[in-house]
Amino acid sequence: CRKHCPSRSRRSQSLKKQPGGDLCAPTLDSSSTMTVDDPDNHDAAWHQRSRTTRQLQHLFELDLYLSSVPQLAASTRQLLQSSSSSTNSTANNHHHNNSNNHKVITSSNSGRVINVLQGEMAHCTPSQADVLVSDDATTCHILGLWSHLGLDYSSRSAQHRDQMQQQQNGGDGNKLATVAHIDSPDYEDCIRDAVDLHYRYHSSQLSSSSSSSSKQQQHQTRLNGDDSTIILPVIKLSIHLMGGYNDNDGTSHEITQGVLRALSNISDGYINRQQHHHHQPRLQMILQTCAVSSSNDNGSGCPIGRGLALDVSSGKVYLTEVGEDVESSSSSSSLLLDNSTTVVTTSTSAKGPDCLLRQARLWASFIFNNGDNDSNDDDNKRRLQIIHHPNDEYLYISPFYFASHPFPHRMLALNDALLLQYTSSSPEVEKDNFVRCVRETFRYMNGTSCFHVFKKKKMMNEDDDDDEKDYGLDDWWDDEDYSPRRYRRVGLNGWAAVA
Repeated sequence: CRKHCPSRSRRSQSLKKQPGGDLCAPTLDSSSTMTVDDPDNHDAAWHQRSRTTRQLQHLFELDLYLSSVPQLAASTRQLLQSSSSSTNSTANNHHHNNSNNHKVITSSNSGRVINVLQGEMAHCTPSQADVLVSDDATTCHILGLWSHLGLDYSSRSAQHRDQMQQQQNGGDGNKLATVAHIDSPDYEDCIRDAVDLHYRYHSSQLSSSSSSSSKQQQHQTRLNGDDSTIILPVIKLSIHLMGGYNDNDGTSHEITQGVLRALSNISDGYINRQQHHHHQPRLQMILQTCAVSSSNDNGSGCPIGRGLALDVSSGKVYLTEVGEDVESSSSSSSLLLDNSTTVVTTSTSAKGPDCLLRQARLWASFIFNNGDNDSNDDDNKRRLQIIHHPNDEYLYISPFYFASHPFPHRMLALNDALLLQYTSSSPEVEKDNFVRCVRETFRYMNGTSCFHVFKKKKMMNEDDDDDEKDYGLDDWWDDEDYSPRRYRRVGLNGWAAVA
């Protein structure tokens, strides 16, 4: 993945806990794997390798099966082979010459953009954004969901059927889009929550449009002479999945299997639910694009598609690369926000606001426990961070714990080659800017802390002077005690931090 998730890497085994609980620097040996030699465990290790080999074989078979399904094979070819003379790429290294068919999205060429980083998810409607995009996926997968409210009916009149479908599909308020950047096979709960959100969104639309019993009667049945048409509402959810390649560790295939298993389980759940609740709208889940793992490999162990854009209005997807705009900022611009004149800092970039803070979360989740030491296992499950919601004008960065720590300091002391090896799950295929971005993130983490980034909520009997307190590593942190950072869109792709 673009930003290394140490909890899933073999290299994280070399990170040891000191007696005080801090993480010390990794053991930097020349081996690509970290093992502990124990003669008593040789047999167990052999069985584990055999089990892993069999698992990978099954995953490869699944991947090959997906590539053999005609509809999915056709959509994969259309996505990965579509290129335009108007597109270009910022990738120059010979490892990433596949990105010449990625459209480069900037702050000015693609309308209103919401960029989703690794470990994030965003939902929006056409009134909120034009494009949802995510980039820099190697072993990671990018999941796109696009839904609208349709009709399920039986009719002997094709003209009548087409008229009804055209009426039902009208209006941008009938559409909802989601993009997630997935770096683990263990996000089934997050994917389920996203599908449930689509279902609730359109169900509420249906309820409001069917407020009168006569309208509801028209939705359920129509009689037109001898032409009997039974019309039932159906929520049509298009699914697009892209990412991974034939990496040596099989990480891509594990994520592919995890996401597809999650979608299958969710679909089965809705089928069982609808068998017992016939009056509720039906959910139709359609896997339209599945360019994953070997299907997304150029034949030389390198991903073809790294970024995916989802057109919020049409539901179409295409390969993309988010351009590195030079962020313009001004601390002296006065904007009217929340009915009061506030001096804010604005930034303009297709990448969105405060990328360093958002990228720091990935490392903070590894270095620190984010105050969850006393939580149960369910609470400790990794979650995709939702940065944008439908019918909400703000982009959010939820609070998390981070501060200066020896680990980033030691990583910054490494040369570029070693830093790449120890901070990427796919160092052989990363973009040229990967190491620079990692260094910028570590420097950011060393230069500030969560106490100076997130505003503490006012508690009862709390003095205003507490906001000026000089916090240290030993201060207690609870995510619930702090407010998320909020940003409001300014113009096309400017973002203003809102107090």
